[in-house]
Amino acid sequence: MKYAPLPLSTTLRRLAILMASLAVGTALSGCSSGEEREYSLPQSLCGVPVDPDLLAPFLPPGERVSARQTTPNGGTQRCNVSVDGELALVAGRLWWEKTGGVVDVAAVHAQVNKGDVITGDDLLYSGTGAVGKVEGCTDSTHPDQALFTVLQVFASGRESSSTMKRLVTEYTGQVQKGSDCT
Repeated sequence: MKYAPLPLSTTLRRLAILMASLAVGTALSGCSSGEEREYSLPQSLCGVPVDPDLLAPFLPPGERVSARQTTPNGGTQRCNVSVDGELALVAGRLWWEKTGGVVDVAAVHAQVNKGDVITGDDLLYSGTGAVGKVEGCTDSTHPDQALFTVLQVFASGRESSSTMKRLVTEYTGQVQKGSDCT
């Protein structure tokens, strides 16, 4: 006896092709959905110029990026960077006791002490945060204080120690060149 396949109706054949096409389309769209950055990377953090390539590892994919500057207390300035309404990164400038150092400032900032922390006299960083001391800055309203920079990454799964070191070095240098330093 010879095997003979059952004939499929045209409707069933079309339905099978449609279902297969939908399955492939769904699988392909699931691979790329939400993994693309549709916004342009910022070229500054609330007026402080930075290389966008240094920000890229810390900002998640999404449609929209926004930055909002806040001044929560005397002399502290924060730049809150959000992607699609979710806080991704905070860049800050704050005045701290002259006798304090980067370790003291890092101790009170979330995200800075996550992972391996590498520190020097004027710089402390990990994959998700950093503190830099801005040299040569004075301010008559903060006579016994030194200016520090702080970077904190809040976007999940975004960390890079080597890029954070370069970002905090550049950000701190740009703050030193800016109007906060006299």
